[in-house]
Amino acid sequence: MLQNFIDKIRLSFRKEKEPYLCFYRILGFYPHNIRLYNQALLHKSSFVRSEKGKLINNERLEFLGDAVLDAIVAHLVYEHFSVKGEGFLTNTRSKIVQRETLNNLAEGLGLDKLIKSTSHVSSSHNSYLSGNAFEALIGAIYLDRGYKYCMLFIRKRIINKYIDLD
Repeated sequence: MLQNFIDKIRLSFRKEKEPYLCFYRILGFYPHNIRLYNQALLHKSSFVRSEKGKLINNERLEFLGDAVLDAIVAHLVYEHFSVKGEGFLTNTRSKIVQRETLNNLAEGLGLDKLIKSTSHVSSSHNSYLSGNAFEALIGAIYLDRGYKYCMLFIRKRIINKYIDLD
């Protein structure tokens, strides 16, 4: 609670409040490093470059977020189903982190409307945009706030709201 209060005070002094408020609505906490979250929404087709001319996109964050998401979902499934075996746990985790589920979660959070890409992205690849951005968002949370905040976000904003483990 104290940290959120401190973040709100810091926010009142920021020039551009809107991105912080947008991510607060999605995450339930204020980002420390807004650039990570903005990058999580950059598809490689957007051709955005850094000040040094390097292309910036969400692919590396997606890679990291995929691994973190797998670990957290495995942890939550392991806790929830205390008497189930490895095969059941693996299947349950797989259903939660499959592409279709991630796309639906991203759309539920409104990420699909925030992704920056060109309209020239092929329709087959386009079907992965939302889920990839969701994984990249998890990577951004992990780098910005750590594993604990990722766990809280997944538990409170995803599992409790969108997924019935039973």
